[in-house]
Amino acid sequence: QQFFNNPSSIFRTNEKNTETKRVDELKKALLTECRTNNGSNNRAEIEELIQELKEIRPIEGTAISPLLQKEWLLVWTTEKEINLFIDWNISGDITQTIQNNVLTNDIQFQKGGSLSVIGSLGPNDGNEEVTNSDDSTNENNSNSLIRTNFEFESATLDLAKWGSYNFPPLGKGWFDTVFLDEELRVDLNSRDDILICTSK
Repeated sequence: QQFFNNPSSIFRTNEKNTETKRVDELKKALLTECRTNNGSNNRAEIEELIQELKEIRPIEGTAISPLLQKEWLLVWTTEKEINLFIDWNISGDITQTIQNNVLTNDIQFQKGGSLSVIGSLGPNDGNEEVTNSDDSTNENNSNSLIRTNFEFESATLDLAKWGSYNFPPLGKGWFDTVFLDEELRVDLNSRDDILICTSK
């Protein structure tokens, strides 16, 4: 009786279930690619999966979602500065924590010590240079939902028994969180790098 009273609700439910299943499949495929040879030479395949996830992401306004506010464990990145620690087997867990308007990158060293970089966060201000076309306006509006600006403010190198050293970091830019849910976060940033994290 319910089906005949409101058949459209049944179709919407089936469509939602299909989309949720597809998201799960894409997430699994993405993490598999990331973990295959540490994602070496897999960027093209990873970017294809990211694009599919972006198109069916469950949260549109990822930059303002409370799900973004937590500690994230790095799974894969194209950032050379971070991969240096991974490739040389220096790092243990690498995490990024977002709490209110503070961003903390933390690289734990396998033999003790760490590198911690702290920065401030702000929403996209929408001031990127754009043309007057409707497509550019729509793209800018879309970016404002997923884009977060950052600026690094301090860094600490902890060398365990050899002491701890503070130094001013350089760098500011933005990252677009193109996919976000309770388990997975995918960012593309202003340096054309990719950051893929799972919830810690």
